[in-house]
Amino acid sequence: MKTLLLENILTAMNIQPNEKQKGIRINNVTYNRFEIRSHTLFFRWNNRAVPVETIKKYKNVFIVTDTPFSHMERLNPNQIIMVEDLKDSFFKFTSYYRHLFNIPVVAITGTCGKSTTKEMLKHILEETHKVQATISSKNANCYNLPYLMGIDEDTDVAVFETAVSSKGDMTESCKYFYPTIGIMTMIDVDHTDKIRSFDNYLAEKSKIMQGMNNKGILILNSDDPYLSTLDTSKFKGEIITFGKNKDAIFRIKKYQYHSSGMTFWMEYKQRGFKGYIPGLGEHSVYNAAASVAAAAILGVDIHYAIKRLSTYHHMRSHFQIIEGRNQITLVDDTWKSNPASLRKGLETLSRIALPSQRKIAVLGRMAALGKYADEEYEKAGNLIGASGVDILITKGFIAKDFQKPAIEAGVNPHNVYHFSDADEIKRFFDSFLIPNDIVYFKTGGDDSDFDDVIDYLRS
Repeated sequence: MKTLLLENILTAMNIQPNEKQKGIRINNVTYNRFEIRSHTLFFRWNNRAVPVETIKKYKNVFIVTDTPFSHMERLNPNQIIMVEDLKDSFFKFTSYYRHLFNIPVVAITGTCGKSTTKEMLKHILEETHKVQATISSKNANCYNLPYLMGIDEDTDVAVFETAVSSKGDMTESCKYFYPTIGIMTMIDVDHTDKIRSFDNYLAEKSKIMQGMNNKGILILNSDDPYLSTLDTSKFKGEIITFGKNKDAIFRIKKYQYHSSGMTFWMEYKQRGFKGYIPGLGEHSVYNAAASVAAAAILGVDIHYAIKRLSTYHHMRSHFQIIEGRNQITLVDDTWKSNPASLRKGLETLSRIALPSQRKIAVLGRMAALGKYADEEYEKAGNLIGASGVDILITKGFIAKDFQKPAIEAGVNPHNVYHFSDADEIKRFFDSFLIPNDIVYFKTGGDDSDFDDVIDYLRS
């Protein structure tokens, strides 16, 4: 972070600093008590315990709180910054810090494609720009403050994922980052355990426009049926579209599958471009188009952006092709499972599998569907049948809901199996797999059994 003067922070929070609070440098701002060190401003969220004795070991530690705490009398009174509303004071600070930097900030949201699009855009930029970005898929709100504080005087551009898993998430994220460019990749059912209706989920995602103060540049997938229903009437900035739609500004003309990536052709302002992106599936091309659009808006030459994409390192467990033992092919797609990502995974599996290969799908539960769970498992089961899966294996009692609709959609019931743990699956595969099989793994949530089985089957 940029080193700040405490007096300037307090002034931004509408607090009059006293003389003993002037001239003090702050180079760490946190709400995690385990990150306290010298020259720290600590925001005491949720009335958490304050490690008073630890703080006494350090120099210039200040606590922002709206309620007294145990043993506060053991600290110098100048260290206690008492406020009326901690949340209000905190977001005054985040606004102050963010606006110290006149840089473009890209916020990426959507049900699927956030992490990949972010990684692609970061890869395009990082050779010529100092980029601050979300790490991997760590996009929960608890990471927002560290990501914001990672911006400093050397940062040229920031690229952040703004995820939505509950009401208010988008608005809160934007109060950290104040994005100038927004990207919406695609929308489908997800996180409807906490946001009870899909319409409300879509509305939460669309609050990215309010978070941008209805100005700046919004990049939208023009082929997504739900994004096409967005009310953008209050958005006064520029809307840039990408997709196969003939009216898309960054238009995907066609694409071809290769062994480990996609060649694609796109058009922008009547100019044609050809590129290659590591990573299989139509969705990889859409993510590439979104990242190229954002890069172009940021002033990057499109030919250069596309050339950079050819050296992009595909994300782990995102339809990752792995050479298995005994001439089998493994597909690790276990980073996440919701209806949209499972659909894209099965479609891609169907496209890459050879006629001679047995397509084996090993599926765990889909996550966070709430009242839509029964409907979405039935749709997914139908898709399993329609995509020509030869053998279906489910793991865990919730995933068993894939079986009945899959059988009704044409999967042979004698080729449907259910297991409870990794050891059962490994024992089954020991005698079942034959050379040339392709085995696709997909689950929602952090299920280490899938990692265990994949590692067991690796070459």
